[in-house]
Formats: sequence, structure tokens, C-alpha cells
Amino acid sequence: MKALNLALAAALLTTGAAATAQSPSDVQCIVVSNAYAGQAKDANAQKIAEAAIFFYLGRVGNTMTSAQLKAMLDAQTKTLNQQNAGPTMQKCAAAVQAKVELLQGAAPAPVKPAAAKPSPQGR
Repeated sequence: MKALNLALAAALLTTGAAATAQSPSDVQCIVVSNAYAGQAKDANAQKIAEAAIFFYLGRVGNTMTSAQLKAMLDAQTKTLNQQNAGPTMQKCAAAVQAKVELLQGAAPAPVKPAAAKPSPQGR
């Protein structure tokens, strides 16, 4: 029984560490997506950036406080500049696209309705 408890605790610790480590890059994607959403001249690019904001905002942990989020936003804003903002946005958008494709691949194929038989004229 103790071995099971130790294994479970180790699994939980490993999972928690992985989720925490991902937060800074997710917050960086929020920052860069927000910038692109406000500055994009192309409507399609603006929609992609807006969708990315919500995608990455949804990945922020439920236990994070507003002060913690603000601190992370401030820290990640400092990491972005003219040279790395574009590649960062591309990386963030590619991750969103990968999840969309994953969802589309998991969804069952749409069922096409049977073609309606034409009704005879005059009836």
C-alpha cells in the first residue's frame, strides 16, 4: 500500500511540475497575441491572434492569483522584442492550430443526409 501511495505522489508531483513549467510560455503567448490582435492590419491575422489570447488564457491555472498573473505578464513582456515577437507569435499560433487539428481528428466524420427522393409531379 505504501508503494502505491509513493507512486501516486510521485506521479502527481511530476504532473504538477510539468504544468507549472508550461505557464511562462503560455503567458508569453498571451502577451504577444494581445499585441498582434491590437496591431494586425490583416483581419485574418487579427482573428488568429484573438483566438490565441483566449486559448492561452484558458491554459492559465485556476489557482493563479491576479497578482501572480500580473507578475508573469510583466516578466514575459520583458522577454519580447521586435526580433523575437514574430517567431514567438508563429510558434503560439502553430500550437493553437495543432490543437484544432487534434480536435478535428477526434471528431466523428459528419453524416451526410440521405438524398431526398424527388416527389412525382401532380400528387
